[in-house]
Amino acid sequence: MSLLDEIRGRFDRRRGGLSWPAGRAVVEPLDRAFGHDDSLFVPEEYGDYLATSNEIYSAASLRSRLASTPLLRLYHGDSESKREVSSSPAARVLNYVNPFWTRRRLSRMDSLCMDIFGETAWAIHKPQGQPEEIWWVKPSRLSPVPDESNYIDRWIYESNVDGEKIVFRTDEIVWFRYPNPLDEFSAMSPLAAARLAADTASAMMKANRNLHKQGVQIAGIVSPKGDRIRYSRDQALELADDLERRFAGSANAHRWAVLRYEAEFKPVTMSPKDAEFILGLGLTLRQVCNAYGIPSPLLNDLEHATLANIREFQTAIWEHSLVPDLALRADEIVEQFLPMFSRNGRLEADHAEYDFSNIAALQKSKMETWDRDRQALEVGAITINEWRKRNGLPPVKWGDVFWAPVNKAPVKDGKTMPVPPTPDQPAEPDGAEDEQLGSTEQAWRRVMAALEMDLTTVNGHGGH
Repeated sequence: MSLLDEIRGRFDRRRGGLSWPAGRAVVEPLDRAFGHDDSLFVPEEYGDYLATSNEIYSAASLRSRLASTPLLRLYHGDSESKREVSSSPAARVLNYVNPFWTRRRLSRMDSLCMDIFGETAWAIHKPQGQPEEIWWVKPSRLSPVPDESNYIDRWIYESNVDGEKIVFRTDEIVWFRYPNPLDEFSAMSPLAAARLAADTASAMMKANRNLHKQGVQIAGIVSPKGDRIRYSRDQALELADDLERRFAGSANAHRWAVLRYEAEFKPVTMSPKDAEFILGLGLTLRQVCNAYGIPSPLLNDLEHATLANIREFQTAIWEHSLVPDLALRADEIVEQFLPMFSRNGRLEADHAEYDFSNIAALQKSKMETWDRDRQALEVGAITINEWRKRNGLPPVKWGDVFWAPVNKAPVKDGKTMPVPPTPDQPAEPDGAEDEQLGSTEQAWRRVMAALEMDLTTVNGHGGH
């Protein structure tokens, strides 16, 4: 090794090594000193859209209500040998959160922040070195301090009271964010893509409000019939009073009008500008829905919605939007939160999944999965214990063999052919085959009934 290589090695070791190989090319000196400035992608004013944009509030609220419905379950082991650890310390903290917040309130806040800022964060309270409480912190005020070797060195939280900066260790913050290929340490918010449509809709609504507040709005015009006829001021006022008194309101609808002056009625209809306003609002709503992965009929855009396809839209928002987003959140919990609960170098829970078994919109796909598994069991592609292991259930003594239906027999020339006995099985006496067939069919029915009970157990997590 040359002297130059040795000097470089000592320099790298003094700086913590190169556990993040690309760190030197990414971390800027100002970020290392003062924290990363992500105001370009997550500006503070994004939070105002919840209070000023009907489209953004509707989209974010719908997603937060749905995303807070499924329960997060913790497991130990991989997909085939996993077992739920519902009483682990990590599960208790996730269910308890803190003395003032509930689990569902935290979930809703996280979902709203992800939809507005593209990120959310937890501050973990560890009074005795072990996590005991979870506290939400506003992500737009939380800044990571990048490190060339360790990715993130610490976190800086700026108080909104007096501007005081609070420093958190990396093991005190759990950070959730949407990927942003433009900036390693900034999240990509859906609002960044939807805000132009939201601003357009807000401007249209303000213009329409000013039109009704400051403009002249009339239902119609009553004018003299003929070019040579003119109403005097008194005649015009008298005619207006008569029309208002006799024909205004629903109680006076469809009454006959007898006028002392020959007049022509001209109702004021919707102008092309008014029609453009309505079409524009529909367009901006659909643009916002596209950014948030929401089928627009779920936000009352009912132009193409029917009772037949509304359930398909409900399934679509789960399968194409919420399920992948919640899977991303569960992965971050596994990566950042669960390692805080290590005991003697071993994790009590090393896997997290959201339970969608109670989501009505996803039950159709659940039943399709069950039908495929049942067909695989019936033809012997998998055994019962293989199916139970894949679904996190303990094995049963009778589950390692193929329970084949025996109500089928070879047929030739329209006649049933006898099945010859196997070498290790003597031929059954007359009548024994029918008796065995009946008992085997009964056993097969019991097996299928037990399997359906297991499916109910897997969906409801009862007793396991």
